[in-house]
Amino acid sequence: MRGAGQPAAASDSGPAVPSGAVFHVAPAIDRAGGVEAPLNGAAGVVGRAPAKGSTASSATGATTVRTAGGALPLLVMGLVVVSWGLGPPISKLLTAPAMVSAFIRFGMSTPFLLLVLALRGRWLSRRVFTQTALPGLSFGINMVFVFAAVQEVTISVMSVMMALQPAMLLALVGPIFGDRVSVRQIVFTLIGVAGAVGVIMGAGGEFRASGFGLFLTAMSVLTFTVYFVLTRMARAATDVDPIEWMAGINFWSFVAAIPPTLLMVTPRQFFEFGGLDWLWIVIVAFVTGVFGHVLMTWCHGHIEVARSSLYVLAMHIVAVGTAWLIHAEPVTPMQFLGGAVVLFSVAMVIRTPAGAGRAPEPASGAR
Repeated sequence: MRGAGQPAAASDSGPAVPSGAVFHVAPAIDRAGGVEAPLNGAAGVVGRAPAKGSTASSATGATTVRTAGGALPLLVMGLVVVSWGLGPPISKLLTAPAMVSAFIRFGMSTPFLLLVLALRGRWLSRRVFTQTALPGLSFGINMVFVFAAVQEVTISVMSVMMALQPAMLLALVGPIFGDRVSVRQIVFTLIGVAGAVGVIMGAGGEFRASGFGLFLTAMSVLTFTVYFVLTRMARAATDVDPIEWMAGINFWSFVAAIPPTLLMVTPRQFFEFGGLDWLWIVIVAFVTGVFGHVLMTWCHGHIEVARSSLYVLAMHIVAVGTAWLIHAEPVTPMQFLGGAVVLFSVAMVIRTPAGAGRAPEPASGAR
């Protein structure tokens, strides 16, 4: 699963990509969206000036920035889906305890992102440092809940619950983002969720869960949703640099991982991390942990959350295909059918005009 849903040691992973390609794409794309200018007349709030096809308004006064149409956001979203989808099979290659790998993952990615910022002549600003505290802690705590949950439930149970997240976000996009979700989006999101559940259940894995395990799993879904929504809110309100944002997220996630690591991990368990674990954790930390999440942060400013959360369901298809290649896990007819349903649902939502279900703009001068 993606950064939060990994029951294995690390939450995400992906194909090796040259670092230069990773860290120069996101900021350049971000600047191309428009010039920085105050929006809504709010002093001190800086956002992207509205471009053609974009809107910057909300009934509550919050700034929203969206790009309607265009192939670039979908292309970037596709890279996110691939990198996040590679998470489960790569994480399965790790032999060290999950909490150890999670601690090392954040311990590697945090200084790396801060170094990248420094090489670009920037530093983690006080504003972003403060804004990333809650989502970063949520992301780090999510890892703790995942680690505890897999002791009580099977991976299949956790995967199914994580697949329900797009449906949960549909209930939030109106009150939080001021979006009116169309009936078409609701229908095909629910169909896509059903397809993703089919992909997961089609593997034929055992389904086992305790009441406490279901609680822990629900909390893992909730904490990742908090991270997802707060990041989307930050991208809607200001022109956040994706690399700077993820540097703050990783710092706070590392802080959140320290107490449970001290309480739950023995020194001996750290020595179990070695050999090829270092290769797999590098992929986890620097491909999905940096590449995938930086690009997802950029996507939050260009794709409505009700859409992006549905698109992410396609990662299950990538995960199943990769597991077949590197773990020789068979692909069943049910998984083929579920994958086709997910792709069909995503295609139908892509065909829906961006903002088609958005609440109407207030008249000029109205409050």
